Amino acid sequence: MQLNIAKRAPQFGAIALALAMTAGIAEAGPFEQPPSTSPAAALGPAWKGSNYTVLSPVSSDGLMRHYTLRTPFGDFEVTGDALMAARIKELNALHALDETNAPKTFGEAAVKTGLGPVVFAGAMIAHPVDTTQNTFAGIGQFFGGVGSGLNNMGKSRDDAVASLTGEAKQKRLIAAQLGVDPYTDFKPLATRLDELAGAAAVGNLAVSGAFMAVPGAAGAVVSNTSTASTLQGMVADYSSAQLMDRNRDKLARLGVDRAVAESLFANPNYTPVDVTAMTEALASLAGVKNLDAMVARAAAADSRATAYFIRKRIEMTAAWQRRRRTIAAFAHDDDLRFPLCLTAGGGAVGAYPIDSLSWTPETARLFESMSSAAAGPKTLVISGTATALAKSNLSALGWTVEERAKP
Repeated sequence: MQLNIAKRAPQFGAIALALAMTAGIAEAGPFEQPPSTSPAAALGPAWKGSNYTVLSPVSSDGLMRHYTLRTPFGDFEVTGDALMAARIKELNALHALDETNAPKTFGEAAVKTGLGPVVFAGAMIAHPVDTTQNTFAGIGQFFGGVGSGLNNMGKSRDDAVASLTGEAKQKRLIAAQLGVDPYTDFKPLATRLDELAGAAAVGNLAVSGAFMAVPGAAGAVVSNTSTASTLQGMVADYSSAQLMDRNRDKLARLGVDRAVAESLFANPNYTPVDVTAMTEALASLAGVKNLDAMVARAAAADSRATAYFIRKRIEMTAAWQRRRRTIAAFAHDDDLRFPLCLTAGGGAVGAYPIDSLSWTPETARLFESMSSAAAGPKTLVISGTATALAKSNLSALGWTVEERAKP
């Protein structure tokens, strides 16, 4: 078991081991072998799609599931249910783009906008509305974008040339329509978004859910539901540099040290969408002490899988706080990779996107260390499930386990 985890450590940042690097030694057994399962059991019908298949078996390291995706673009290793769900969504988006918008077809549509409505991902706009609405907001956004670009020179994820041609904006709008990250690290989708965004920019067509090209009016943009009140809206409306400025200001208001925030922005394992999602979640934790500890640990993520795990962990913690209002601080001086949350009553809350918790020597050491961090009631909140043996041993250590939690 230890060998299997060690083999995955370079790819995943050793989440299973680095959650707690402690000197404590777990008491001898009984332990269990983390279960492997079929793709269908782990994912249901989503285990296979038009352009991918999940290979069997799906293994576990005692905390996280490990998947192998077979696609026309090659095989991809994916760690964790949350990242796997994102990959499946990206592959479905890629299939939708391939089915409805080949670059050549879209380029022809850009030239022939007067011949008929533009179809995008199965959606069609046939009733133009006032194209002047939000004009002044758009101008404000433009100047705001220039300032943000200068402030974040060399840090922005939007290519400078693409920003000037409008391609970066088109890419964000298309991604928002599909519900995917425009800065995705999944290269097949990233390449496809770049191709389509380039065609959209050249054809002067804006395409995305609420922004669709009006037939017969090249360059006109219809906006009927755009808003920055949601993450998707912000991603569509703001460049990566603007998002960085917003996140920087919000983290400063939360009392996060500027250098700590900058180290998070500089970590290439996060996309601007990840950082924005985490910043919005951290805003729900306003008043919780020592947010710096969580942001500093987030900034140290050494792989994409670890970064996505931390993002989901912060979102789950924020969801808990919105419901329960029990978290008072993040732990200062523990040995945990991802600091525990401490309650005002001296207890602890650990919210983690753990897929399948089984009782191994590694998980035993982890939770023995976590147990020593708080004297009061302890609650473990996980996105997946725990085995009967794991729950029994956790109960003996004073933990209450809440399974199947969602951000």
